[in-house]
Parts: sequence; C-alpha cells; structure tokens
Amino acid sequence: MVEPAGEDIERRCCVLVVEDELFISMELEAALTDAGYRVLGPAASVNDALELLSKERPHLAILDFNLGGEKVTPVALKLKSIGVPFVLASASDGGELARYAVFADVGNLGKPTDLKRLLNAVRDLHR
Repeated sequence: MVEPAGEDIERRCCVLVVEDELFISMELEAALTDAGYRVLGPAASVNDALELLSKERPHLAILDFNLGGEKVTPVALKLKSIGVPFVLASASDGGELARYAVFADVGNLGKPTDLKRLLNAVRDLHR
C-alpha cells in the first residue's frame, strides 16, 4: 500500500535549524532536505526559534551559538528541558562555549560546517 505523501512527511525526522546567516541556513536546509529530513525553520533569532518550538517539537536541532549578537542559550535550555538533542554549528571557540553549562558535552561542528560531518552528526543524534 502506498501511503499519502503528507503522512510520510509527518513521520520523517524533523530537524530544527537555528542560523542567522541566510546563505548558511539555506545550505543546511538543502543538505538536510536532500538527505530526507524535514526542516523546522530555519530560525534566524532566539525569538523565532522559541516560537517554532512552541508549535512543534523537533526530533533534534542544529544551532549556531551567536545569532547576530544574541546567544542561542535560551533555545538550548528549552531543547534540554523537553529532551531534544542538539549539536552546534558555530565559529565560537570552546572557551566561550564552556562558560555555559548547557553546552557541556555538546558537539560543535564549527564553521564553515562540513555537510558530510553535519549529516553524520544528525544521524547519530537521531538513533
């Protein structure tokens, strides 16, 4: 039996993307979509990301740490509180990230982000 496309889309792994740089967010979205994931967002600000999270719970998330001067920390705290795993894709160094307990034991893929590494990290988080 062939399932309707809408039901198939709803069951795909949903990945929240929080990234303020347009071209990077487009690249992440394209790579994830091409790999069969459903993208929530991309969100370019903390408020945008929290608004998306109030409407839908993703399976996992990819976060940039610095969003045009604001830190993604409130989004990371919300994700932790609802049990959603996440990975960082940020140019911020480990020293800066270490100041925030919520990022302890969270991987940072860095920038520019290698898309193959990113997809491997997404697969690992979704297991």
